[in-house]
Amino acid sequence: MDVSPAPAEIKAPSSRKRRRVEDVKPARAPSKASTRNKTSDTPAPAIRAAKRLRHTVSTGRALAAQPATRVFALWRQDSYYYAGIVHSLQAGTKYRIKFDDETEDCVDIAMLRQCELRVGDAVIICHDHFRGTVVNISQMESGFVGVEVDDGSDTESSDYSISDIRIASRAIQSHWKDRTLTADSIVTVIQPRPPRAERSPSGMSLMSATSVKQKKPFAKTGFVVTGSVQNEHPEQMKDSVMLAVKHNGGTVIDDWSSIFHIEGVYSQSNKRWVASQDNFKFKPKPEFEGLERVFLLADDYNQKPKFLVALALGIPCLSHEWIRDDYQNKQTSPDWQSVLLPAGFSETLSARVSQLVDLDWGNCKEHLSDIMSNTVASKLFSGKTVLCLGADLVPLRGVNKGVSDTGKAASQIVPWIMICMGASRVEAATEVKFASKDLPSYDYVIVKEATDFPKNPQDGVTLVHVPWVKDCLISGRLLSLPSR
Repeated sequence: MDVSPAPAEIKAPSSRKRRRVEDVKPARAPSKASTRNKTSDTPAPAIRAAKRLRHTVSTGRALAAQPATRVFALWRQDSYYYAGIVHSLQAGTKYRIKFDDETEDCVDIAMLRQCELRVGDAVIICHDHFRGTVVNISQMESGFVGVEVDDGSDTESSDYSISDIRIASRAIQSHWKDRTLTADSIVTVIQPRPPRAERSPSGMSLMSATSVKQKKPFAKTGFVVTGSVQNEHPEQMKDSVMLAVKHNGGTVIDDWSSIFHIEGVYSQSNKRWVASQDNFKFKPKPEFEGLERVFLLADDYNQKPKFLVALALGIPCLSHEWIRDDYQNKQTSPDWQSVLLPAGFSETLSARVSQLVDLDWGNCKEHLSDIMSNTVASKLFSGKTVLCLGADLVPLRGVNKGVSDTGKAASQIVPWIMICMGASRVEAATEVKFASKDLPSYDYVIVKEATDFPKNPQDGVTLVHVPWVKDCLISGRLLSLPSR
């Protein structure tokens, strides 16, 4: 009997080759300390990026349909920006960046800029540390730019690889503001895993499948941002927080005068200003209408006007780290109580004091719209009449002036703070002669510093200074009157 030969054994295709392909790394780019020649034959960054895209395989994730975003990203160890590619989205607003020298780091979106050099940009050549200026960008798509180096010679400009260039943080902050990135504009090598409902629409109706949306935990929530005097990079911190706020659906508020308004009355050629409790209104500008709750974000407690007004109104002052956590999978706004900052350090009590706030703040919009009815906040001057005496304490004339954290306006916020702390009537006058009443008629007369006390005050005058008011606000109680 003829027996047919056994068929050749068919083996399942091995994935070993694929794994080997995955393990293959692109040609090694120079390290940040490299002395690679500027005319090296190493492939241009754009070409390397494309190769990286072609060879990257990730289980359960799809490759980007278009090239991953090239960026200049902050390398925190030396505070310079280097070229790299956005690999993947990490927690919150942080992205994993693979730099051209094969190092990598997790960088917040606030510290990323488009990999777009322009004529006139100040740069530094990595291998010799010479500063230079970009003079030619015609070959930038190939990964090279012409740089005129500041090395003391009269040589003409030379072409340098973008991988050989770094940029100082200060230059980025000053001149690259129009090259920032948004989450929508970034393409990553590894695409984020979509929610399960979107990955597997089977068993769902078309209506329910298409209605799955990413919820924003901070919708209708406003944030005023400030920084402590100890912060070495306040603008970087502020930019990072503002981007995180917007990323999570929140609204950045310039200052309290954007949503609150005091309609004080000026007289005596603007040398006198008078306001009462009834003049303080929740009156947001058109772009901030619809807000239902507000918070203050800071890196630490401080005595800047924005922070003090929040304390006086009972608005929670929170650590800015709260906003930058990963809330992408949250369906509701996260709790804020655990990130409540101290009210500050009381000089009189020699202790850090906690804020006095309603722990249910923000669970209804009336907390904001009826904020002057907040019974939890310390209304230490409730029912009192106050005179703020001195040219520096009179609010600037104009709509909603004097709520800035900087400059002369910092002291001109004191009348605002007194209203927020419950004073029934607050008057500010540049000199005694412009006050509407005799000094003993006021419950408190406030001057800027102890050195501003009148030398021979009238009997029955309760004289205090601004530092005493701040300490009372931080301590949550009326302290002993300052000595004259």
